[in-house]
Amino acid sequence: MSDRMPSVKLLRNVSMSPLNSTGLHSLNIQNESDDASSPLKLFKQAKHSMNQVYHDFDSVISEINAFFESAELKSSDVISYPEIQKIQSFKDKCEGLIKMISRDRMKCVFFGRTSNGKSSTINAMLHQKILPIGIGHTTNCFLQVEGSDLSEHDACFYIPGCDQPKKIKNLLNLGSALSKEKLDSSCLVRVLWPKEKCRLLKEDVVLVDSPGIDVSIDLDAWIDQNCLDADVFVLVVNAESTLTKTEKDFFHKVSEKLTQPNIFILNNRWDATAYEPETAEIVRDQHIERDKEFLCNELKVCDKNQANSRIYFVSAREVLLTRTQSNPQLPPGYQNRLLQFEWFEEEFEKCISMSAVKTKFDQPAQRGKQMASTLSTTLENCHQRAIQKKTLFENNLKNLIKKIQQTEQKLQDFTQDMKDKIHDVMEDVEKNIILILNEEIKRIHILIDEYEKPFHPDEEQLNWYKKELHEFVERKLRNKLSNRLNSALINSLNLTQEHIRKQVLELVESEENRKQVANIMPREDFFINYRIDCSNLCADFKEDISFHFSLGFTALMRRFSGNSELKNGTSHFFANSAMNIFKSDQTQTQSNLNTFQNNNQSDHLLILLQGFNLVANKSNVMLLAIGGIVWRGLGWKILAVTGGLYALCYLYERLMWTRKTQERVFKQQYADYASSKLKLIVGLTGQNAASQVQQELKMYLTQMFRYIDITKEDYFKEQKRYESDIKLLNQVLEESKLLKNKGRYLFNDFDKFIQEYLIIGENKQPIS
Repeated sequence: MSDRMPSVKLLRNVSMSPLNSTGLHSLNIQNESDDASSPLKLFKQAKHSMNQVYHDFDSVISEINAFFESAELKSSDVISYPEIQKIQSFKDKCEGLIKMISRDRMKCVFFGRTSNGKSSTINAMLHQKILPIGIGHTTNCFLQVEGSDLSEHDACFYIPGCDQPKKIKNLLNLGSALSKEKLDSSCLVRVLWPKEKCRLLKEDVVLVDSPGIDVSIDLDAWIDQNCLDADVFVLVVNAESTLTKTEKDFFHKVSEKLTQPNIFILNNRWDATAYEPETAEIVRDQHIERDKEFLCNELKVCDKNQANSRIYFVSAREVLLTRTQSNPQLPPGYQNRLLQFEWFEEEFEKCISMSAVKTKFDQPAQRGKQMASTLSTTLENCHQRAIQKKTLFENNLKNLIKKIQQTEQKLQDFTQDMKDKIHDVMEDVEKNIILILNEEIKRIHILIDEYEKPFHPDEEQLNWYKKELHEFVERKLRNKLSNRLNSALINSLNLTQEHIRKQVLELVESEENRKQVANIMPREDFFINYRIDCSNLCADFKEDISFHFSLGFTALMRRFSGNSELKNGTSHFFANSAMNIFKSDQTQTQSNLNTFQNNNQSDHLLILLQGFNLVANKSNVMLLAIGGIVWRGLGWKILAVTGGLYALCYLYERLMWTRKTQERVFKQQYADYASSKLKLIVGLTGQNAASQVQQELKMYLTQMFRYIDITKEDYFKEQKRYESDIKLLNQVLEESKLLKNKGRYLFNDFDKFIQEYLIIGENKQPIS
């Protein structure tokens, strides 16, 4: 075992000067009196100084990240994306280092297999049995012993998730693996113990006991949750055996996550050699050789000379008995083992105090210095590139504004031209539809005659007949309008849409959008829906197909009343029927004439009926006068003949009143009624069709305008991007000087810290 090293102290202290011109603190290192010169106090002073420098650095990083947040995409040439990422990564690194530096205690974690004596070692250092100890797996979770200002009577502990302190006497049950109340092995129980009971606790060193590393497979979680901030690790091994693979594997994991951790190896239970003195030295040398191999060659955390002060052979049980009992019965040679433990405590205190500053602050100081240098260089490059970029953006912005003004003027002219064009097309469509629809209305009698569904005067069948006739007329009119108008209309639409496409292509700049515009073709399935709703238009149509004698009293009264509507009945049909016998159809007329020529009786009867019809058309007054004269002049014989003729006329009309005749009367009445109603909607139909054409053209125009809007949006986005970039570049030019100067001051502060605390501190021997 190496000789003991003398106790040492450093007489140094760090205070912070007032703010300098950059808003950052500078370092001021002064010698203080002996009362503040302990190694652990030096650690506190260095921690405060380093913490302040990193807070300044974090503030500068926040300013830079906030400044470049919107510049990441807009000014890729001013500051590249990798540079931005690098600066942003400094923020996380800085926050992590601040958290690590800001701890006000140094931490030592004790590890080892179950029952190797970890808890006994800590109890021995505390000079009292605080942590649960015994045979087998006793420590159930992580137990962190930290100093407090409480008295021994008020000592307590806290379990995770509970703010209420628990009496220290309950710790033996709760923290023990033998207790019925179980805690998760990764839980950390904070034990508050009086500082005056241990000088390490008095200097804010915390001691952490752990469960056996052979009882859990989740070692990574242990390390991540409880070991990453440890300053010293104490591996407590069983001197009756040797280092196991489990113990080595655990510290290999620690070494992967921490750079060169400080590790002490306590070969506990060395009192077992008291009764085998002849083999003690051999076993000891074997342990030393294997421990050095593990520390120096496998973990590479120290050299062999340093390893001499990291390996000890102790009996924690004996030390605890010695410090808690008077005159305990101990095996032979316990004095040497007690002395070894005291050497361990002293060397442990020296190690954790002398190396704390370097362990804690060497790497953060070097990393901070490097980050500050990178920060200054990045900001300097950014400043130079910003000047060139700003000039380029200003020229591009002027050209873009001129292009936007030209596009707006062209768009106004195009919009007005399209309004006029669509208006002309609508007028032309409306005019043609009105003209053609009026022509078709005039020929509606012919159209209705083409309807050949069977006619029946029965009311139910007649309603069905009218419904079918409505649909027939509506369908025929639509077809005739479509056949006469669609070709010219589609041609007109195509010409207008082609004109729109050419105009839009002149306004769209993007090649991709121009291809999209060129590929937009008019709808091939477009057609005008002519809304001729005969079912509603003729819903009020009331046919009159009952028989009415043309020379009957009712018919004569109608003529006498002079009501033209009342005259439309069978008498009107009869007159037309008589004329239609000769005029309706040339073939039928010729056939009827041949029939009547072959039958003289029929000829005389027709002539007589026509005469009566002529008489019936005279005024009623004349009829009465003539009747009176005939009565007085000719007598009853003439009246009998006249009555016979009157009866013959009635009989003829009644015989001629067939279903075919009723159908003709119905169609005639329907044609007259439908014509009058259809004339009312001619203008509306034309306007409706024109609106459909307008809608189609507007839809097509809207599709085209979408690409014009995209072009305009691209222009405006580009304009805003230029303006934003120029504004950002102005900020860069204004602030980059200040930021890079702050970076230089930070660099100087880190460098001063390294010189005063790390380099000079290494060359000085602390004063006892």
